[in-house]
Amino acid sequence: MMSDKIKLKAKAVVCRADEEDCDELDVKLSRSWLRIALAGVFAGQGMIFSLALNMTPPPFGSAPYWVLHGGLIFSSLAIMGVLGRPLWVATLGMLRARRLSIEGLFTLSLLGAFVGSLAGSVTGEGDVFYEIVSIVIAIYTFGRLLGEHSQHKMLTEADRLRSTLDRADLVDPSGRAVSVAVETVKVGQRVRVGPGAAFTLDGRIVDGVGYVRETALTGEPLPLVRRAGEFVRAGTYSEDGLFEFEVTAVSGERAIDRILAAVESPRGVPSELQAQADRLTQYFLPIVAGLSIATAVLWGLLAGWQAAVFNSMAVLLVACPCALGLATPVAIWNGLYRLSRLGIVSRDGRLIDALSGTRHVFFDKTGTLSETAMEVVECFLAEPWRARREALFQMIVSLESRLSHPVASGLQKYCAEVVGCNNGIELSELEHHAGLGVSALASDGQLSFKLEIGDFDRDADGIRAARQELRSSAGKQIAVYCEGQLAGLFVLREKVRKGLPSVLESLQSLGIRCSVLTGDPHPQLELPEHVNIHSGLTAEDKERLLCASTRANEFPVFVGDGLNDAVGLRAACGSIAMQGGVPLARTAASGQLIDDRLEVIGDAVRLCRGIRQRLRGNLKYAAAYNSFGMTLAALGCLHPVAAAGIMLVSSFWVTIRALRGGMNRPDGSSIVLANGRD
Repeated sequence: MMSDKIKLKAKAVVCRADEEDCDELDVKLSRSWLRIALAGVFAGQGMIFSLALNMTPPPFGSAPYWVLHGGLIFSSLAIMGVLGRPLWVATLGMLRARRLSIEGLFTLSLLGAFVGSLAGSVTGEGDVFYEIVSIVIAIYTFGRLLGEHSQHKMLTEADRLRSTLDRADLVDPSGRAVSVAVETVKVGQRVRVGPGAAFTLDGRIVDGVGYVRETALTGEPLPLVRRAGEFVRAGTYSEDGLFEFEVTAVSGERAIDRILAAVESPRGVPSELQAQADRLTQYFLPIVAGLSIATAVLWGLLAGWQAAVFNSMAVLLVACPCALGLATPVAIWNGLYRLSRLGIVSRDGRLIDALSGTRHVFFDKTGTLSETAMEVVECFLAEPWRARREALFQMIVSLESRLSHPVASGLQKYCAEVVGCNNGIELSELEHHAGLGVSALASDGQLSFKLEIGDFDRDADGIRAARQELRSSAGKQIAVYCEGQLAGLFVLREKVRKGLPSVLESLQSLGIRCSVLTGDPHPQLELPEHVNIHSGLTAEDKERLLCASTRANEFPVFVGDGLNDAVGLRAACGSIAMQGGVPLARTAASGQLIDDRLEVIGDAVRLCRGIRQRLRGNLKYAAAYNSFGMTLAALGCLHPVAAAGIMLVSSFWVTIRALRGGMNRPDGSSIVLANGRD
């Protein structure tokens, strides 16, 4: 039942790979872009005709007068009725919920512009400014578009992942495997998974042994050997074994389902600047509305309805959110552009807010602080092979190049750097040994050897002696046997990502704490003492720690790459996914690290702190400007046309201020961009 609800929810908002019809969110996005384009066209048209009417107006009441004014009135009504429908719906929802939001301020300003212009058209007194209607709607629509686009990408990736785990090979009573939908599989039934295939249900292994790749879910860098009696989870992959497991969690109750449900849920904690804007709106909107009404009543009693309409509309126009509605997005866009030049691409401004205020940055380990590939840190060769190292390495390169295992890649790279890849080694009788390693008959044209690489139980005395020669026991030990005798012992570890020391030092200098959240129960990265390491974590554990950091007002930023990081990337105030991470992690995060260059994070924090400082300056300027302008309008010292002009000048000035700021560090040194230029 639960799985049905999840599937219905996903299908209602996104298209599956086999569906032909466009999904609902695609339609919304297309309509939003159409609204923005049409609003821009009508705004340009309105500016041209309004300028003509205001500079050289035809005689009041003449046919040209009513044709031109009637056309502008009709176009404004059409824009408000068709393009402005989402704004009206949002405003109605605000009223029904008895809450105040920015939609109310947009609506008041829009109505102020239209009513003030309509009064000018009807009376023939004063100028008109119908184009403001289109501008307000375009600004509001673009803000909605950003949110809908982000939601669309998130749900699409979640649904794509879900669709890859929607089939299972159910074992029938005769022992034959039949492909069925995971929704039809019940607890206690047996499912078969072959080499290279994904586990699509949670369960306990009853038959089979082999390596299982769990990196995306647990952060464990290497595939782990799984045997009968051990548990496996949906979303992991069999590397080389044939397994049968008994289902313990059906579709909708799997661990992966909980992760996807958390990713698809709305964010529960607003950003600092968003919360501040919401609080200001709750105070500002009643003040604007109340002052406009009081102005209308006062001037209606003193000078008649025309003065009442003009002055009250002037109050609404001078309080129009266009100043912040234009300048703030421009500052965000400019900041996002600068972040992209540093090497961090973001889909909205939440990341700027988070980076500017963060006091605690959390990192995933595997794939984030370390690369997915392993590196050889030590190599021991048995005495007979020290003089024949090149021949041995040639055989290892030839054999391991046929595998995709992280250990195989590390061994191949290490040996190839020593002897190259043109080895002329011939292999035969290649065989995978589930959970152990690989073997083959290797020949260099003169001699042939039975080559075995992995965790085989061979030459115990040779292994014991080799381990005594190693300088460090930390790491994954891989033995190489020739004809059953130890030829070499390699130690592999996770490769620390380039730039890690500099980013940790940079964040510490900025007063920011650093922590590592990893599912690896035994992390072996060497990190500075001030970095806290939390190991053996599940996705839920990571979410819990990030939520605790949020409650402590640390405005946490999480940097990750795996499937088990997706929930944490959503829970953090800001998040950055590695470019090489899984698609769901990249879409769950509010930003993506191009080329996986960790060292730019410190510079990004400095940049965003500067942006926040300028935005707060704009907020103070806008508050002073609005207070002064509304006071003049209420006193009758500000004509609606002048109010509109002041609003436009203010918008221009605040926008210029938002675009100010360089790309330098506080000490004056230049920040190096992703493309290598300053």
